[in-house]
Amino acid sequence: MAKFRPVLEAPTPPRGNTPVVGEVPLATKWTFSFRFWKQVEFFGLDKTDSKWFVSLMEKLSELSGEEIDDFFSDGPKKARWRYHDISWTQKNIPLQRAELNWLPKDYLDNPEEYPIVQFQVSQALGRVVGFWDENRVFNLVLLDPLHNIQPAKRFHYKVNPCSPLPCVYTTLLEDVDRVKKLECTTADCPARMALAAVPDKNHVYSVSILRIEDGVADDVTKLLEADPKLSMQGIIEEGVLSLLCKTPGQAPANGGAAQSGISDETITIKDPNEGS
Repeated sequence: MAKFRPVLEAPTPPRGNTPVVGEVPLATKWTFSFRFWKQVEFFGLDKTDSKWFVSLMEKLSELSGEEIDDFFSDGPKKARWRYHDISWTQKNIPLQRAELNWLPKDYLDNPEEYPIVQFQVSQALGRVVGFWDENRVFNLVLLDPLHNIQPAKRFHYKVNPCSPLPCVYTTLLEDVDRVKKLECTTADCPARMALAAVPDKNHVYSVSILRIEDGVADDVTKLLEADPKLSMQGIIEEGVLSLLCKTPGQAPANGGAAQSGISDETITIKDPNEGS
């Protein structure tokens, strides 16, 4: 276990139950930080299903109720959690400590003070890899759903391939960049010029979160299906404009209907149960 001695001078924890202003008390129960978590090859999440994440959160929740000192004084409990330092000489291990180069050097270059350790999600569901910092916070560095960090002899030291899983936002940015690089048949292609302006930082919007009843939600779905040009934004704006027009002395802001993007055409919605 790490000795929890800071590389840089850390504030002395206060005595008693009353915290002293400006001082940071050391954690007594397991506390987690994701500030250094990263996906890399062999420690990605592209082959991980949603149930694994539920198992991970349950384990983090369970450990969050554990006193740190009690955990480390209980040998059988540590063994049940498969808690131990990472052996960097393990056969077929797919990376070395030096390759964790996104960690600050104060941590990375001090293996004695800050050893990289693991604990299990379950025997079949892999491991969590990280280290304890000077405030006794466990910093997650890698998630290892395929148990690659310590290849096992009983599985012939096999390392299972997996890769980083991109988030939806990252994927969208990559798709936009790819489309931007496509050649257009005409120099003044409006689509290309519009893409070249992305991202446009001049957009400023108000955002509201609201709850609607199931029946209203069904009506909204019917409207959207009846007119592909319609949007949720347009429906709300049309409703607001309609109420303003019915209220004496009220005028729509910013030009009213011209801003809503909704035509004056009547939308006819056919009830799917009609005639049955």
